[in-house]
Order: sequence, then structure tokens, then C-alpha cells
Amino acid sequence: MVMLLPPDLSTGFFVAILIPLILGIIVGLIMKSLIKIGIAIAALIIILILIGVLTPNQVLTPLISLFKSGVSNPTLATEAERYAAYLPYSSITFIIGVIIGFFKG
Repeated sequence: MVMLLPPDLSTGFFVAILIPLILGIIVGLIMKSLIKIGIAIAALIIILILIGVLTPNQVLTPLISLFKSGVSNPTLATEAERYAAYLPYSSITFIIGVIIGFFKG
């Protein structure tokens, strides 16, 4: 009978597992919160359009200009890549943490 054990049961091993897990839980919670806020803002905009306070053109024009400036701004893209490099998204414990944070948080 062959038992599969972790490489060692040292403190370093547990820290190497727990840090990506905790980061994943935090990222999952942030993702869930951002989605909730986005849905609330979209619902508010739709209600304001339906009652006639806003027109669709008043909402779409700033959004389109925002996306155009974000795509054409190379410093914004490099800044986002730099921050994304800090996340251990290739770690299975990070992915498990994101799932736990998103669905249980």
C-alpha cells in the first residue's frame, strides 16, 4: 500500500498552501461584491431610463469613451498586468480559495 504524503509537514509547507488559499478567498469575495454592485448600478440605470430621467445615449456615450481610453492607454494595461502578476492564479489552492470566497462568502 502506497501512501501519498505531502513533501514535508513543515511550517513553510503550510504557509505555502495557506497564503494562496487566503488570497483566493479574498479575491473571490471581492469578485462577488463587484458583481453585486454592478447589478445594482445596472438596475438603477435601467429604472432611470424607464422613468425618463436618463436617455440611453447619456449612458452609452461615457461608457464607450471610457472603454476606448482604456484600450488605447498602454500604461493602464501594463499597470493591470503588474498587479495581476502578484496573484498566484496558477495555484490550485488559489483557485479553490476563489471558489470558496465567491460561493460561500
